Amino acid sequence: MDFSIPQQRAIDIRNTNVVVSASAGSGKTAVLVERLCQLVLKDHISIDSILAMTFTKDAAAEMKARLLSKLKEQPQTEYILQQMALLETASISTIDSFCLSIVQNYYYKIPISYTMSKQTASSAQTRIAFENAYKHAIEALDLNAYTQLKMYFHSFGKTEEDIQRYIEDILAILNSKSEDDAKVWIKNIQASYTYLNPTLMEYALKYFHNHCLAMSEILDEVIPMITKSEDYEIKQDYLSKCLNASTYSDFKAQFELYLKNTIVFKKTIDKVDYSKYQTSFKDHETSIVENLFDEEFYLKDIQSHKHLIDTLFELTNKVKLYFQLEKKKMEVIDFNDMEHFAYQLLQDPMIKEEMYNKYQMILVDEFQDTNELQEKIIASFCHENNVFRVGDIKQSIYGFRQANPKIMQNWMKMKDINNTPLLLQENYRSNASVIEFNNDFYSKIMNNELLGQQFEDIDIANVGTDGQKEQPQYPVRFLYTEYKDDEGNKATIKKNHNENRFDLIAHDIIEKHKEGIPYKSMCVLTRNHAPQEKLKAVFEAYNIPAMITIDHGFYTNPAIQIVISTLKAIEDLTDDISLCACLMSPLFNVPFSKIANCCIDKEKGSSLFVSIKEQDFMKSFFELYANKNKTIMQLLQYIYAYNDFYYASTTIQDKNNLDYLLELAGQYENQNDIHGFVLQLSKDANQDQTQEASLYGEEDDVVQVKTMHQSKGLQFPIVYILSQHEQRDKHGNSCILLDSTLGLSLKGLSNDYKLKYNSIYHLALQTKKELDDLAEEMRVFYVATTRSQKELVIVDTIQRLEDFYSPLNAYTLLEDESYTGWLLHTYANQINSLVVFDKKDDLYERPLKVRQNNKSYTLPVYTKTSRAFSSQTASSAKIKLNWKEVTLSKNIGTLRGTLFHEIAAQCSYPYQEEEIISYANSYGYPLKDYDTKQILALNEDSMYQAWMNEKHVFEQSYIIEEKNQVVHGFMDFVVYKENEIIIVDFKTDTVNNEQELIELYTIQLQTYKQAMKKITDLPIKTYIYSFSLSKCIYLE
Repeated sequence: MDFSIPQQRAIDIRNTNVVVSASAGSGKTAVLVERLCQLVLKDHISIDSILAMTFTKDAAAEMKARLLSKLKEQPQTEYILQQMALLETASISTIDSFCLSIVQNYYYKIPISYTMSKQTASSAQTRIAFENAYKHAIEALDLNAYTQLKMYFHSFGKTEEDIQRYIEDILAILNSKSEDDAKVWIKNIQASYTYLNPTLMEYALKYFHNHCLAMSEILDEVIPMITKSEDYEIKQDYLSKCLNASTYSDFKAQFELYLKNTIVFKKTIDKVDYSKYQTSFKDHETSIVENLFDEEFYLKDIQSHKHLIDTLFELTNKVKLYFQLEKKKMEVIDFNDMEHFAYQLLQDPMIKEEMYNKYQMILVDEFQDTNELQEKIIASFCHENNVFRVGDIKQSIYGFRQANPKIMQNWMKMKDINNTPLLLQENYRSNASVIEFNNDFYSKIMNNELLGQQFEDIDIANVGTDGQKEQPQYPVRFLYTEYKDDEGNKATIKKNHNENRFDLIAHDIIEKHKEGIPYKSMCVLTRNHAPQEKLKAVFEAYNIPAMITIDHGFYTNPAIQIVISTLKAIEDLTDDISLCACLMSPLFNVPFSKIANCCIDKEKGSSLFVSIKEQDFMKSFFELYANKNKTIMQLLQYIYAYNDFYYASTTIQDKNNLDYLLELAGQYENQNDIHGFVLQLSKDANQDQTQEASLYGEEDDVVQVKTMHQSKGLQFPIVYILSQHEQRDKHGNSCILLDSTLGLSLKGLSNDYKLKYNSIYHLALQTKKELDDLAEEMRVFYVATTRSQKELVIVDTIQRLEDFYSPLNAYTLLEDESYTGWLLHTYANQINSLVVFDKKDDLYERPLKVRQNNKSYTLPVYTKTSRAFSSQTASSAKIKLNWKEVTLSKNIGTLRGTLFHEIAAQCSYPYQEEEIISYANSYGYPLKDYDTKQILALNEDSMYQAWMNEKHVFEQSYIIEEKNQVVHGFMDFVVYKENEIIIVDFKTDTVNNEQELIELYTIQLQTYKQAMKKITDLPIKTYIYSFSLSKCIYLE
């Protein structure tokens, strides 16, 4: 491979620390690997004297593979053979793995046990250890101090779980620092609550300046449009003085003069409607006025909260201590322990000297994502001139992991005999048109008065080869619909257009595929995992094969639930739910009626097993049960083979998941401990953070769907970005804000716990976090838009294009707009060749058919519908079970359904997001984004709106006699109109269409109707409200 002059210099430079700023597509990985190869082959530095730290295990594996390939190309001398032998154990790994190796070598000096050093905690173990630690810490805390802290949180609607999350957030920051730095961070925060800290006051002033700047920019737009603009020019002059204020007290004085001496911004000026500007202007003005207290008030306020700060940190320190003790009991360590123990060990002179002598060269990849502790670990044993760091500050997107891009920024400024900054500005990945767009776009949005200069000359990418200019060039395409002219409920229209974004992508992919472009040449990027389940369903409807990595779903897969329920039943015969689940599964096919008949005379409190153990249908179960003493692997294989379950009763997706379960079993250390294995699976299932096994391999012709974070380092000929133009306020609802630099702030609260307000420190941290989030969000988008080699398509829906004709400035950036807003405010009102606007006038009609798997299998596929059991009584219909709802410890589906019912009944209407989230948290069920959206959709349903204005009752009880049996139950929602009765049943089932619900629940609604006829002669109508479909369904 031929390298460019800048690349070759980065490969060849020696005897100096090097930090390489490498733009997207600049070939930094190739440079890093070639440098590693040259160190081994040319400099004859043995591979065991080199430390190469990567961000992911995959990157480390790739680096090893490339080096091995190079070594195989060389004459097989004794030295080369030796290097090949050393490669397997070479220090080419993530920093976590490197730290773990130090811990495992010197565990006795920490001191921890050998077993503990070898066992990494699972997410379930970490969760249990933390919850136990929190419990012990609360018990050890002064009761009065804790009561006051809890009263504070309770006043903001926060629960015990919220307090735990805040403690975890604090610990995340502490874990990114050395022990000494963490103590200093806490000490500085506690001290800052005795006086007004100048640094925090600077950021508080920035809060006021930013709102003032937005007001000034609104006036910049409005004044040229007004005939008589003198009054507004006066406002502008006063605002300029406010912006020039260098202290908070000076700003307050200037803004009070502004309020006293200028007119109010009017909605109508010269008979022209300026309400859009007036509303935004007033919002910014109010944001200032509501927080314009005297400095003396703010000082007394923070001083009055110091005792809460002290208690919060005392609780944090206790949790931290007990957390370590809990992990020691379990004999496990987590990833934070790896780094902290390693740093602790590296302070030992002997270990430090050993590391110093061992590693002649250190290579660090993805340096922009390093945190403070990781930087200190490297500094503990490196030489004065032997570290090679490579990264791209524009791709620093892991702020939530405490990554600090300023560390790399500081290194880029160092230039002396031991430090050399280098640039790789050539982009070898993308067409010239994509490169030109990214240069132009980010130089405009990253450089502004809010954020300063984030995109400098060194960040401009150059086209790497002539071929990138000569091949066909495509402008960035904004593919969209507008909903300004659609008639009907605005919220519903907007929702329909948002839903249509998935169809826009699907249709475009189909057209590309018809042109001969392989599916695998196309990738869809989303901001997070939330939209990916919808994309999966849409792609299946359109028969588009796609590899979508959803971060959950493995443990809710029906086949997995059946197998684990069977394991639980074998392990504990008194586990009624698991026993019933496995008996009714395709393993044994026992009808529910048979089991139910056996329970007629069942004693209360006795197990199901006692009632059915003598039945004939149990013979087959006992046949399987006889294998309980086999190893876990053998038992699973026996279950898979039993009644031809694996081949005859599972789908292709099920088989992939069952294969992965077998793989997990193989990794379990004690193959005879079925109890421990089932317990581990149950704990992991509660977290539901394991993705389903993929149907496809890396070489299959399928569309890739990834989050923007997952796409880092990848490239695709055609990239679709599912965009958004509204940014969620991440911090508005939080009574605590944290920052690795500024510290911690509490929201203001009066002594009687009634009045809530922003403390001056809360304004400071809110401002810093909003600016940091904005800068990182731009970097995330940069990662996304630089993945494209040929075509970049950004997809969204907007109300109207004209809304974005104003320029991108502080005013528009503070409007919580996101990717689409940035793009359109930059290009919508100008003619250019970089971006084209592809508007679709109509919404697509999505096909209902279900996609067939494109893979060819000769094995039979399970085609039967899953059995369900039910009763004709309404009350038992409410606990209707099918395989989808069999859980490992508690029925999550039922819990979710019950919670949705209770929120509808108990929360104030119209439903508010903050209230329903708080209610769900108190219930022990944290809502996912799609849960919240489904509940809030009730607000937009016109029928439900009308019913809520009528006399109505939630959970209407009834008792009737049916076939000599007394039936008691509850109707979810009954509306008593003058001339008719409406019965509504809420359903949370995930279904494809309304017919599925009608078929499932018609009998249940008939029971309700029959019960209601006993007490009224009025006509009765029955409906199902589907949260999944967000609609009311009438039952004839």
